[in-house]
Amino acid sequence: MATIKNTFRQFYVSGLWLPHLREIGIVAGGYFVYMYTRALVFSDFQGTALANARRVIEFEKNAGFFWEPAWQSWAIESARSLVIFFNWAYIVTFFPIVVTAAVILYFTNRDRYRYYRNVVLISFLIALVGFMLFPLAPPRMIAEYFVDTINAFGPSGYASRELTNYYNAYAAMPSLHFGWTVMFGIMFLRTNNRLIKVFGVVYPTMTLFAITITGNHYIMDAIGGGLLVLASYLTIELGFRRRFFLPVILSNTRSKFGPAAGVVGNMGNWLSDSHQRPIGLVPANTFPTADHYGFL
Repeated sequence: MATIKNTFRQFYVSGLWLPHLREIGIVAGGYFVYMYTRALVFSDFQGTALANARRVIEFEKNAGFFWEPAWQSWAIESARSLVIFFNWAYIVTFFPIVVTAAVILYFTNRDRYRYYRNVVLISFLIALVGFMLFPLAPPRMIAEYFVDTINAFGPSGYASRELTNYYNAYAAMPSLHFGWTVMFGIMFLRTNNRLIKVFGVVYPTMTLFAITITGNHYIMDAIGGGLLVLASYLTIELGFRRRFFLPVILSNTRSKFGPAAGVVGNMGNWLSDSHQRPIGLVPANTFPTADHYGFL
């Protein structure tokens, strides 16, 4: 009898860890896919990325907003300390804030965490398609117009060849760095704390200059990242929270794929809160907002 009780107790304890392990698995799986999908479409993706960089530069020139070289040149010649600041801002104000905010929300408001987790996942999946179909060399690789400021002014370790083995250097369009910063800006602007509201404006603005002056992204990358996050919000709000187009997708999937429709149907349950309500912002969160019914 004691053995049975211990078995159930162990199963209960292990069950408590399953949600945590699932979130870790999502992150690990996302990184694996991110790294190993870069060469699926183009065998010479480096050459394709450099050619695409020329196309983006030409597009920005024709559109009249190829401003990045002028910004960078002014900063290097007139405000070298500002360049170093943006170098560090590019490195330390992205993933540390992403991880910190995710951990705080995960342990204080699981439903709100799921909401933003799903916005990130949808934007990430769409961006992966973009990275595969349109690999893009960052500006710092186009020496004709740009300087690699991190390599030139430090921290040199971040620009080392060893570190480049752990990320896709040609995943510039759309810019998830800027897009997710915009998402955090929206999150911070929705709080009742005035200081955090100000940070919600300063953070994405600073990131825009950090990614361009360091030569890591074009302005078009930032525009793409902003539009991507907007599309992800709309997908969550209209597609899953308000079930705007989910019934149509489910009906078409049933007619064409039969049992596979269950996978799509289960997405609606997975993208729900712990009470099986469609995902949205709910009360009792670390960053209290005036309304708690989603982004729109």
